[in-house]
Amino acid sequence: MKDEMDSLLANVLNYSKKMKLNVYYSIDVDIVISFEWDKRMGNWKNFLDTCRANNVHSIVLSVKRFQDEDIDLEYTQEKKLFNKIAELDIMYIVNDVGYKYHEEAPEFTELNTFSLDDLLEDTDEKKVLPLNKEVNEKSVDTLTQEMLKYINDDLNGYAHYNMDDAIKSFWQYKGINLDFWVEPEIKNKIDKVNKNVKKVIEKEDSKKERQKLYNMIPDLLEKLFEKNKSNITLDDVKDYLSEQNVKVKYKINITSLYRQVLKAVKLNNGKQ
Repeated sequence: MKDEMDSLLANVLNYSKKMKLNVYYSIDVDIVISFEWDKRMGNWKNFLDTCRANNVHSIVLSVKRFQDEDIDLEYTQEKKLFNKIAELDIMYIVNDVGYKYHEEAPEFTELNTFSLDDLLEDTDEKKVLPLNKEVNEKSVDTLTQEMLKYINDDLNGYAHYNMDDAIKSFWQYKGINLDFWVEPEIKNKIDKVNKNVKKVIEKEDSKKERQKLYNMIPDLLEKLFEKNKSNITLDDVKDYLSEQNVKVKYKINITSLYRQVLKAVKLNNGKQ
């Protein structure tokens, strides 16, 4: 009869086959691993679903049995546990960042339990993870400016880059993966920074789009005058943009363009 860990391994392999994931094996669980799956996000199936959602086609399985572990077993324990699975890790890599789901047998947890305080020197007691500490200590305004600089400098601007991907990339650079659970206090700050950055980028993006539309005014007027349009309407402007296959991202810019067209017509009539 299979124990809990053997059943888990069989289920992972079956589900991976169903999802057409290539499976590779390694006993090394430190393969560029940066983030461990928080089980508040779901079980191993949710982890693999996230893996496929990120367009990953291969995973690495690490299956460590008690005989592979560096722990002392009594004779009766060794006889019972020697060939049983102690730890199972599922890993994948996206953009050079590693993600891991970890599960271990209850017996291994019991044998391997220790106090974190026993591992810390006196000087280590107040240490905080540097990356989280940085996000904690910096203000929303500072992080907003850093993200804008990151997008403009490191990603060469955002014109051809998905904004959500750029924002996600920045937080990964800061050591925070938004696909995983984040402490509410930090998440609240992240949301404020993201909102500020989107507002700045959208404002600049809208300004650039508006200027491109304004540059089309001479041609727009020429086309409308050819049609003997005396009273130009907003629909006339929309029709022109449609004929030119111009897609306007910010609809308010169509209204702004229309107003500029009316000003240009008025100015032109004043010269006649």
